[in-house]
Amino acid sequence: MAERARRRRRYTLFDREVNAPAAIARVKGEPLDAPTTCRYCQGKVELVSNAQFYGGKPFGWPLAYSCTGCGARVGTHEGTDIPLGTLADPATMKARRQAHAAFDALHKGRTAWDRTQGYRTLARLLGRREVHIAWLDEAECKRVVEFCEGGAIMPGVMQRGARL
Repeated sequence: MAERARRRRRYTLFDREVNAPAAIARVKGEPLDAPTTCRYCQGKVELVSNAQFYGGKPFGWPLAYSCTGCGARVGTHEGTDIPLGTLADPATMKARRQAHAAFDALHKGRTAWDRTQGYRTLARLLGRREVHIAWLDEAECKRVVEFCEGGAIMPGVMQRGARL
């Protein structure tokens, strides 16, 4: 709880205002706690500028959490220091991109399927109350790809008996 209180304090970092009330209000659902220890190497995690990942120039909203030991990282919601998901190493980042590509194809462009309904269906199939791809590990992301490409998730429909 102390982490959430600290996170919502308004301040300036890298010449950007962080945690203005309007930015906090845009974050949907229950915000994740800021990581302090890396899930991969147990190293220290710091709030940094994402410029260190993009050749010295920040990309989009510049705040990210990064492990000082192995470099695992996660971005933050725009205008805040609230993490978008959990820390990811290179293999997990790749798996998340692949899971997003497979999942997003079901509701972007090809169908009128609602993204929110897609996440609800995915959560049911994963046995969770709520889910976002940025919360998943590498193995779970691979299962999402198999699930989407195998037809277990269809626009607006969950196939009976489908399990990841």
